[in-house]
Amino acid sequence: MPDVQYHFHGMNPDDVVIHAYNMLYFILENDNPVGDGDTISGLENGELDSKVQWTLPYEDSLVQPVRAVLDVNMGEYASGTR
Repeated sequence: MPDVQYHFHGMNPDDVVIHAYNMLYFILENDNPVGDGDTISGLENGELDSKVQWTLPYEDSLVQPVRAVLDVNMGEYASGTR
């Protein structure tokens, strides 16, 4: 199972944690079907919304040790540059 990272602003961290748990459960149950650049339903007002699509590129981790991680690009809520 890949490591996953979110880096964001302007969103409730509790909602993001729930999103992460749900995504990781899906990855675990389905033997990591996520390919580089695939998309996943994002959040709107704290709720899962299929109209909001976040991309899932594999990138280098932001923390040590440097490794490839699934980087959830949260669109307008994403922090940093990609």
